[in-house]
Amino acid sequence: MSFKSALLLVYWVVFAAIGTRLIGAEAEKPASIASHVSWKFQTDKEVTAGPVIAEGVVYCGSTSGTFFALDVETGEVRWRFSSLYPISGKAAVSGDLVCFGSGNVLYGLDKKNGQEKWHYVAQGYRPIFSLDLTDYHRSSPVIANGVVYYGDDWGNLNGVDLATGALVFQFTTKSGRPIRATPAISDQVAYFGDWEGEAYAVSLSDKKLRWQYQLENVRPYYGAIVSDFVIHDGVVYFGSQHEIFAPLDAATGKPVWKFTDPNNTYLPSTPLIHDSNVIIASTVYTNAVLCLNHGKTVWSFKADGIFFTKPVLVGQVLIINSTDFGNTGYLYFLDMETGKLINKLSIEKASPSAPAIAGHKLYLGSGDGCIYAIDLHGLLPPAPRSP
Repeated sequence: MSFKSALLLVYWVVFAAIGTRLIGAEAEKPASIASHVSWKFQTDKEVTAGPVIAEGVVYCGSTSGTFFALDVETGEVRWRFSSLYPISGKAAVSGDLVCFGSGNVLYGLDKKNGQEKWHYVAQGYRPIFSLDLTDYHRSSPVIANGVVYYGDDWGNLNGVDLATGALVFQFTTKSGRPIRATPAISDQVAYFGDWEGEAYAVSLSDKKLRWQYQLENVRPYYGAIVSDFVIHDGVVYFGSQHEIFAPLDAATGKPVWKFTDPNNTYLPSTPLIHDSNVIIASTVYTNAVLCLNHGKTVWSFKADGIFFTKPVLVGQVLIINSTDFGNTGYLYFLDMETGKLINKLSIEKASPSAPAIAGHKLYLGSGDGCIYAIDLHGLLPPAPRSP
């Protein structure tokens, strides 16, 4: 064999070995969240609500209709409360009360022992449990100035007195379509959206409509506004079942800028604002996490699954979870500046439960009925050393 032939053979052997390693690395399955669980608690049915953490307690409801208060360190039950219907929205905590929605009923409980202080029934009709396959979340309560605001199935934005449970505010949209989005309150104005793809700004002082904006080019049967509303520097951000992401001027309701996904995906996740960038995530056709700056893409990360939650930020690490209609989803750890993958865990029965952070743990609901506390040690890059 000539020297040239031998050199060529060595080259191909080395290339094949490296190639096999790379292929094996790409094909290697990510670790499961089970390998990083600090504790887990079984609720007996899928958990789509996001946990809320306050004063050492994890508050979260299950689609079983039971609402739980768990010790943040151990997962032990502090108390539980049985409601009438499935719970799929986040709770809100203020003072001595924790509030959450269950179907057409809003509850106010003593956060120390779970005793019911009051409940408010939006309508006497049976609630609408599912408008389509991805109708995961109900409007979650938001507390401002002693009033609990949330949307219902009949086009009402309701305001309930936190102390008594009495209705003190109500605005009804003309369409009367369900409100799944969670409102935002700023400067005595409520911002919210409905299943028709309409966004609203309503004065809390006189119940008058400030403005109304219809999402443009909404596809038949899609276009529902489904995320939490976020207000930042006079701009209203929200996600919808639509390929156009258009933040609105809080004063006028006019789009400040627009981003249109070229693959006609949906952008239903709750936006996260960081510096001048906005993080959103998509579903079918694109399956990506996107970092936008005034409508321009800063970076895009191709992922597996669909995104219906709000990401969280730990230092410069963005954490976001995907689901896949009850199948395997993933918990992604991305570099906030570049969008590069830092870590990835599989969630065997993923659900659209938004993660919450407390200390060095991440809390998350799942399709297997569990609420998980995930230890973040070993999943985040080491903190930079001080000079």
